[in-house]
Amino acid sequence: MTWTEKVSMRLAKRLHTEDAPYTLGQLAHGIEIFILNVINGLALILVSAIFHIFREVMLLCCLFFLHRLVTGGVHLRSPWTCLLATVTLMVAGGFLLRHLPILPDSFARLLILGGGGFSFVINYLHAPAAHTYVPSDPIVQRRNRIIVLWMILLGCTLSIILVGYTYLLSMTYILAILLQSVLLMPSSFRLVSRLEKTF
Repeated sequence: MTWTEKVSMRLAKRLHTEDAPYTLGQLAHGIEIFILNVINGLALILVSAIFHIFREVMLLCCLFFLHRLVTGGVHLRSPWTCLLATVTLMVAGGFLLRHLPILPDSFARLLILGGGGFSFVINYLHAPAAHTYVPSDPIVQRRNRIIVLWMILLGCTLSIILVGYTYLLSMTYILAILLQSVLLMPSSFRLVSRLEKTF
């Protein structure tokens, strides 16, 4: 049992009541997820500040996780592997955004259309992911798919309109939806499964 599981169970025992709608295990799991998310957030803030890419990383994280909440995606078994993968992915994305050359508006709009179209197709085919906390109810899954497709359409439209005014925001949005979309693909699940078995 990891230290986060022990702390979560202790807190759950203190908070759990007889008439609680959740079991002690469910409550402990929820507390552990909260603790791990706080640790992830602090690690991201620290590492991005060290590399002077705080703004880029925080913006990328917000947009990425906004879509991930609706669609889910690849999950790693170990919370510490997940922490390392999240920090690496977000910091690499922030570094890319910081050093991305500014393209002419017409090329940037083509990039947004291409990236948005690719993301739309992947989300149409694979969202929400099967291995998420989203219920397996087909009605909920259909609703989440419709929500994310509208989010992509609206986000890409705004990115195209605003690319001349907020280039960083437009490029960050496209990178966020591309990253999240790739993590929905069945090949990503297979790759992560192989890597976890190997290491």
